[in-house]
Amino acid sequence: MNRPSPRGDTVRLGPWHQGFVYGVTAALVVSGIAWVVLHYFFARPGEYGPTIHPAEPWMLKLHGAAAMAGLIIYGSLLPVHIRRAWAIRRNIFLGIGLVLFMLALTVTGYLLYYAGDEETRPVISAVHWIIGLVVPAVLIWHVLSGRAQTRAVQKQALETHA
Repeated sequence: MNRPSPRGDTVRLGPWHQGFVYGVTAALVVSGIAWVVLHYFFARPGEYGPTIHPAEPWMLKLHGAAAMAGLIIYGSLLPVHIRRAWAIRRNIFLGIGLVLFMLALTVTGYLLYYAGDEETRPVISAVHWIIGLVVPAVLIWHVLSGRAQTRAVQKQALETHA
């Protein structure tokens, strides 16, 4: 839940909500990077082609579980956080960017799991993990920008009332 600010509108998440968003994001990023590293750098030649690292399937399972949790936690941002930010026109550009990146990750993840074939899977996979590598930087930018905007609004409100 968002905390109301005594000095202006805020869309900052409550501590538990923020913790879940950051925790799920960290699980997704770490498991995704681990899979990329294992898949591209630890495959070994085998009798019938490359042999995957034994931890690779576990990283995919962890990533899939975190993705399901992500759908819930990111979806929970819609009714309050995103709606309130949109209404007060706060951090719109980066917020829209994050939503679009998350939609792209959801679509490419779906395609990898349900629709990819041997020809399209490498392309979809590359698009998915490249976007996935960009998201943490955009999320950090979004958070820092939002906090800076909130401080500016609060400073302006203090100056106006002083």
